[in-house]
Amino acid sequence: MSTLAEIEAAADALPLDEKKKLLQFLESRVNGNRETKGPSDLGKFAGTLRLPEDPLAWQQRVRGEWE
Repeated sequence: MSTLAEIEAAADALPLDEKKKLLQFLESRVNGNRETKGPSDLGKFAGTLRLPEDPLAWQQRVRGEWE
């Protein structure tokens, strides 16, 4: 296989699970050769947020400015 049309035809012939593996492979090549394991784990960004003001008090103050 040397043309895009041949590659596309071969990809169309693959079963769905193989197409998914091919997609992950191509994505890893496009995104810098890193392994893809699905969506990013947002849990690594979890932490504690300390607010200088009570959110309800802030909301009431801001809404009061709109009146």
